[in-house]
Amino acid sequence: MKKNFSFSSKMHLFIIISCIVVAIGLAVGLVCQFCADGFFNWGGDYTSYQSVTVNYYDNVMSTDDVKDICDDAFDAAGVSYYSNTYADTTNGSALEYRFSTSQDAEAIQSAVTSISSQVSANWFLGGAYYSSAESLVGGGETLMWVGIALAVAVVAQFLYFLIRYRLMMACAAFIADVHNLALYLALLAITRVQVGSSVFALGVFVVLLTMVSCAVLFDRMRKNFKTDEYKALPSFEQVDKSACESFSLITTMNVVVAAVIAIVMVFAAIGALSAYSLLMPCIAAILAVLVCEYGTMFFIPSVYSRFKLKADARAAQKEKNIRTGKSKKKSAPAEAKSKSAE
Repeated sequence: MKKNFSFSSKMHLFIIISCIVVAIGLAVGLVCQFCADGFFNWGGDYTSYQSVTVNYYDNVMSTDDVKDICDDAFDAAGVSYYSNTYADTTNGSALEYRFSTSQDAEAIQSAVTSISSQVSANWFLGGAYYSSAESLVGGGETLMWVGIALAVAVVAQFLYFLIRYRLMMACAAFIADVHNLALYLALLAITRVQVGSSVFALGVFVVLLTMVSCAVLFDRMRKNFKTDEYKALPSFEQVDKSACESFSLITTMNVVVAAVIAIVMVFAAIGALSAYSLLMPCIAAILAVLVCEYGTMFFIPSVYSRFKLKADARAAQKEKNIRTGKSKKKSAPAEAKSKSAE
C-alpha cells in the first residue's frame, strides 16, 4: 500500500458505492418479498419446510446404504430435498431430509411408504416419518430479538469508543456499524444466501469485527500523534497516513478471522451429510468480512477525515480566540500607562 494513497478525498465515491449497493439490496428484497415469499431467503431453522426422518440401527445397515435407499425412493417419487443431516439417537441413528414447501406432499408420502417397507425388511428401527414445520419468522419475534441484540452491540461499542477515544471517533465508529450492517443485509438480499441462526449471529459478528478494526485504526492515529511531524500534517493526510499503515494489519486480521470462521463451521457441521447446510453460512461469513474490510479501510477514513477537519478547525479557532484574549489583556495595561503619562 502506497503511503500517499488517498482514502479521505474519495468520500463521495464511497458514499455513492455504498448507497448503490444498499439500494440494489432493498430493490431485490422488495421484489422477492412479493415474488419469492420473503425479503430474505429464509433457510434452515427459519423457513417452512417438510421433512422425512428415518430411524435405523447403524450396526445392522450402514448409513450409506440407508441413504441410497432414501435417494432411490425420492427419485422414484419425483421429489428432491435441499438438505439432509445425520444424528445419533438413544435408540440408534437418524437421517432427516428437508424439502421445500413447494414439493408435492403426496409424492413425499409415497416415498415414505416405500422407505418404510424397506425399513421393516432390513431390520430398521421405527421406519420413516413425515412431518412439516411452519416458519419461525412469520410473527417477527426472531427479527425483534436480533434487532435488539444488534442495537445493544452498537450502543455498547459507541460508549466504549466514547470512553477510550474521543467523541468524533465514537461517532465515526457508530457510522461504521450502521454502514456495515446495512451493506451486510443488502448483500444477503442480493445474493439470496439462506438466512438461518448462524447468519443472524454473523450480524453481531459484523459489529464486533468493525469495532476491532476501528480500534486498530484509531490506535494507530493516537500513536502517530506523539510525533511532531505527524501533528504538522493536514487533517486529511493524518487520516490517510494512519489508514495506510493499518491496512496490512486489518486486512490480515480479517482474512484470519474468515479462515477461523470457516474452520469452526466445518467442524460444527462435520456430522452433516450435505455440504449445502455448510455452504450458506460460509458465504455469509465471507460477505461479513468483505463488508468490514471495505467499511473500515475505505468508507470510514473518508468520513472521519471530515469530522477531524471540522474538529481541528474548531480547536484552531478556540486557540486563536484565547491568544487574542491574552493579547488584549496585555495591551490594556500598556494603554493605561500611556494615558497616565499624558
